[in-house]
Amino acid sequence: MATFTLTLVEKGILRCKHAGVFSPDEIQALAHFFDDYRGKLLIDLTDTTSAECARHIHQFRPMMPTTAIFGAGLDPKILDIAASYYTHDVKYFQTETEALTWLRNQ
Repeated sequence: MATFTLTLVEKGILRCKHAGVFSPDEIQALAHFFDDYRGKLLIDLTDTTSAECARHIHQFRPMMPTTAIFGAGLDPKILDIAASYYTHDVKYFQTETEALTWLRNQ
């Protein structure tokens, strides 16, 4: 069973729901997805722990589209990377409502 699913929230916004430990194949699939996807992303971590997510989020951060993350308690510092003209905004929120409000205004 996949540890992540992608579903449409509304036009231009996909939800990535994560639960569990990523396999190497899933990490490759996410890398390809981030490389191809041009919309906005809502990452839902409510069914996982921050320890599992922090390492992967930090590694994927330069590849992410405009993204709002909520759920597991993350240190927002894992989203910090060197400024670059080709990176997108990625922010962490306490609630889904805050995350969606921000995404809709991007």
